[in-house]
Amino acid sequence: MGIGRKLVRKATPRPIRHAMHPVRTVKNKATPRPIRQVSRGIYTVTNPLGAAESAVIFGSGHRRRKKPTKSRQASRSVNTGGLGVRVAEAHSVHDDLSKQLAVQRERFTPVQKPIVPPPPPPLDPEALIDQEWSKRKGEVPFWKPSEKKRLKAEISTQARAQAAAESARAHAAHSRRQAEANAWWSALNQGDPEVIRSALKAAFADNPAPAFVVQVEGAVAVLCLVLPWPDLLPAKRAHVTPTGRISSKAWTKTEFNEVYAALVGGHLLATFREAWATAPSLSEIRIFGVRKRSHQPTEVLFDVEASRADSDWDDDTKGTAILAHSDGLKRKGQAREVQAWAREAVRNDLAGLLEQL
Repeated sequence: MGIGRKLVRKATPRPIRHAMHPVRTVKNKATPRPIRQVSRGIYTVTNPLGAAESAVIFGSGHRRRKKPTKSRQASRSVNTGGLGVRVAEAHSVHDDLSKQLAVQRERFTPVQKPIVPPPPPPLDPEALIDQEWSKRKGEVPFWKPSEKKRLKAEISTQARAQAAAESARAHAAHSRRQAEANAWWSALNQGDPEVIRSALKAAFADNPAPAFVVQVEGAVAVLCLVLPWPDLLPAKRAHVTPTGRISSKAWTKTEFNEVYAALVGGHLLATFREAWATAPSLSEIRIFGVRKRSHQPTEVLFDVEASRADSDWDDDTKGTAILAHSDGLKRKGQAREVQAWAREAVRNDLAGLLEQL
């Protein structure tokens, strides 16, 4: 009997202890690793039904958790307020970072030929006649029917003439505006520098990282992208503790620099995408990225060029890939800190432009 028990015990498979529930949310591959890790932790903690499902499907393991003693329960109740503050802070910094890094996922609808709305329907002459008659019918005494008939005919003639004139003016204005829109559309597609400059200026007006048109010549444009400084990022990052709780902690230098580089790449990619969508005649764009503080020299972070013919503009890592080239970001040390270019490394044609910023 003892041997039989041992055989049965050996033949029984052990429960899977370390199996994990499959990830339920689609994560963007362009999101830096620290943000992805925290996102998964926040999902687990803020969605208890998902965590409970995991326990049901895969089991909770052999070990039973000991019930907390009274002293532990008391300490937990004392620390609840501090824990709540840390959780709120973690959610705040996580949401802040996610919002900032969302720029690399922006898409822009290509500009379309403008169609001027049609003119309003013509005025109803009968309505004008009734309106005018109600105002002027007192001009003729009721015992003079011939005068009344003459006045009605006069009002009818004037009302019909007014309706026709208003309709003609509306159609003429519509034709004029549509002709202007057609001329603008033609100039935009033919590469008129002033039209492209104006269109890009309007498109970039609401960007979180300001972009300016430096030059437009033929199918090539030169843009200046003013980038945020690293202190735009929160001082701490969200963190999931080994026990599965959400908290916050200070960045490591490497994590901080990776997230900042991803933010710079996101703004670069969004600027390229918006420029392609706004100016269909452009085939090459050069963008140099700068940082500027009051009363300090302008810093150059990159000076890159790209072609519309590239096939991977839908890839959200495109900006980071462009900045990995020789004219992209300069990274220094083990922590990969983003460094400004040395002044002698800046191309000669940028010298004058930097003085104007």
